Amino acid sequence: MGILIFTLVASLLGGSLTWLVIGDKFPLDDDIKLPAATHVLIYSGTLVIPVFLVVFFGLG
Repeated sequence: MGILIFTLVASLLGGSLTWLVIGDKFPLDDDIKLPAATHVLIYSGTLVIPVFLVVFFGLG
């Protein structure tokens, strides 16, 4: 349970940092961009599995 909570927190932080670097460039060919919270959730969601694998197999 602790690994899952740590993974979610680390993914949220990673998604926030990714949003700071990449910003709100998506969707690419559209003038109306998605809200910042949506971008952070998308970036965080894409980082959940890689962060979990790094925490589970890399740190232990």
